[in-house]
Amino acid sequence: MKHFWKCLLLALMFLPEVVDAQNIYARKGFLDLRQWDFEQSHIPLNGEWEFYMSELIAPNDFSNKVKFPQDYIDFPATWNELSRGRRPGDGYATYHLKVLIKAPASLALELPHFYSNYNLWINAELIAANGQVGTTEKTSKPQWRPQTVSFNATSDTLDIVIQASNFHHAKGGVRELLLLGDARKLEFKKKVASISNLTEFGGLAVTTLFFVFLFLFSRPERSLLYFAGLCLTWAIRSMFSNRYVAISFFPDFPWEICVKIEYITLYLMMIMAILFIARLFKNEVNSASKYLFCLFNSIFILLTLFFTASLYTQFLPVYLSFAAVLLVYVVYILIRALVYEREGVWFMISCMFLGVIMFSYDIVSYQGFATFNPVILSVGYFIMYMLMGVGLLFQLGYLKRPTGHVSVLTYEDLYGDGKKEKR
Repeated sequence: MKHFWKCLLLALMFLPEVVDAQNIYARKGFLDLRQWDFEQSHIPLNGEWEFYMSELIAPNDFSNKVKFPQDYIDFPATWNELSRGRRPGDGYATYHLKVLIKAPASLALELPHFYSNYNLWINAELIAANGQVGTTEKTSKPQWRPQTVSFNATSDTLDIVIQASNFHHAKGGVRELLLLGDARKLEFKKKVASISNLTEFGGLAVTTLFFVFLFLFSRPERSLLYFAGLCLTWAIRSMFSNRYVAISFFPDFPWEICVKIEYITLYLMMIMAILFIARLFKNEVNSASKYLFCLFNSIFILLTLFFTASLYTQFLPVYLSFAAVLLVYVVYILIRALVYEREGVWFMISCMFLGVIMFSYDIVSYQGFATFNPVILSVGYFIMYMLMGVGLLFQLGYLKRPTGHVSVLTYEDLYGDGKKEKR
């Protein structure tokens, strides 16, 4: 565990440096960053942006001072949030912000995925795009490809215009922060995040093959298969969620299939997790609860398979509430296992508690209550799965116990009657 905390501290180095920028935000469509040192840190472009719902305004129209109905919104925010749930997330809109900087400068923008496409101009030059922006479902094409784009700022004013549209997802607009910073540092941050993602995928894929091999050729113990399934589903999900690394390699990958993979792997992961935990702690898990959680996730899988994203993404808040209940139930199982005082149970429980913490962080950051850091997730999940795999090998007897009195969770500990002799 000592090595995990070292890696976690290293990951924290790549958190967006927004502490010093808490009082710097846009007001009435202007953001003054002339005193900001981009070589020291990057900064989110949050605050009051000009906003034009149901208007696709070209950058030159702003420079020509063409008048439009104008509004200001707190950026970032989904269109659903702006209307407080009174309108759906479909439609199209234009965002506008002027940023004052010290020029010249070599800068970059770190862009998340928008719901569900966009075009972005700086000083009337198109520097980034995802999908195809349109005014109807037929004329628009969704795409999710987070990216970091570099540009040379020769003027002391960055005139940023974003056109966005959404007719394919339950949410519209943008939920995550746009970061402006030094080009070299943001490009390095992007590389670190991508490498951590690919390392997580590769490590989990190899782990999956290893435990499938053990199940097929050594011992047909179902916990091996459940753990392999858990690793596989999370490996696939790591490529089709958050930074969507798979889409950076295959830009033309169908968006609808990408979203289905993201959602279905989440549900499958929850099924594998509850089956794995139920197999490890048979005396602590109620069979009815186990099958109820599996059934609920299976319903969401079928819903995702046979309907379009515009429908099944509407039920994500319901599922997140259900996932929170499942997390509480897992914690209850772990605490109950501790009550039995099974010898060696602390190792496996530590791994599972780490998993609960990481998944909770994932949910909280998705809801916007915490800053999302892909490095923390990749490092945390990878270490968690490796430790859990080692623990499982000890439990099933594949790894030998060290000599001396060491607390290790054994196969008999797991599948015995849970009783312990009183000393």
